[in-house]
Amino acid sequence: MYRYLAAKIGSASDAEDVLQEVFCRLVRYGVRLKLLRKPRVFVFRVARNEANRFLRSRLQNNSALRSMETSPDSFLCSYAGPDVPTERLVADALAQLPGDQREAVVLKVFEGLTFREIAAVCDDPIPTVASRYRYAMDKLRGLLEGKL
Repeated sequence: MYRYLAAKIGSASDAEDVLQEVFCRLVRYGVRLKLLRKPRVFVFRVARNEANRFLRSRLQNNSALRSMETSPDSFLCSYAGPDVPTERLVADALAQLPGDQREAVVLKVFEGLTFREIAAVCDDPIPTVASRYRYAMDKLRGLLEGKL
């Protein structure tokens, strides 16, 4: 979930703060979480809502002077693996995607959700989610072509 939040918010330290809020919100749900059919989807939905709440408050508090652009470093700290140069290329490419496309890729590739689950998390139709993912993958191929 931290990886998703870092990709959504664009800042590793802010993602940590939002993740803490997500856990606090989930604790408030208590035993009702056991009644959910798809708790993983629900947890990502809560995380998305908290990230959006954070981003809105940052805009309203005029602290939006900080760039709202996603920093590739937020991906590196959350996805870093054994091949750091390749990770840097992928992080740079992901940071260049529009937010909704980046979100679809992160949830599908890195978090392993299905299109149906992503649609539930994002409250979008399945074809829209699938289309965003396809467009994002095409853009990533173009950005990474010849670099890997």
